[in-house]
Amino acid sequence: MILKIIIWMFILAYFHARQETEIEGKAGWARHLPTFRINIFITKLILGKELTGYHIFMLLMFLTIFHLPLLFIHFNWKTECIIMGFMSYYWILEDFLFFIVNPHFGLCKFKKGCISWHKRFCFYLPVSYWSGIIIGTVLLILGGLFNG
Repeated sequence: MILKIIIWMFILAYFHARQETEIEGKAGWARHLPTFRINIFITKLILGKELTGYHIFMLLMFLTIFHLPLLFIHFNWKTECIIMGFMSYYWILEDFLFFIVNPHFGLCKFKKGCISWHKRFCFYLPVSYWSGIIIGTVLLILGGLFNG
């Protein structure tokens, strides 16, 4: 089951990354899109950058997509932790694939100094990726995904 979820997430993330590449091109993080921007202390602290309307509505859309199973099963907090844990991993995967499929970037430009909206890197990855991995892993453990 987990392998099927991972494959589904990869396919969804790939198409999402291709769509974002078509929309944003080389100007990532909605730099040239006609959207509102929230640039306050908390967004700088958590994201290290501003939050855009484009990204808020994208997040809400994918929250809805990832919660589709709750139409068919009974809600409980363990299931919610698993959904949000996988969603945390999803955002990392989709963001990374954006750079892989985008002809203006590619793997060789996936580094500090080449991506204006990822300013903080640690061990060759944006700090937000490490945060997402930690949060996603904790949520999956809380959801009991790794219990025997």
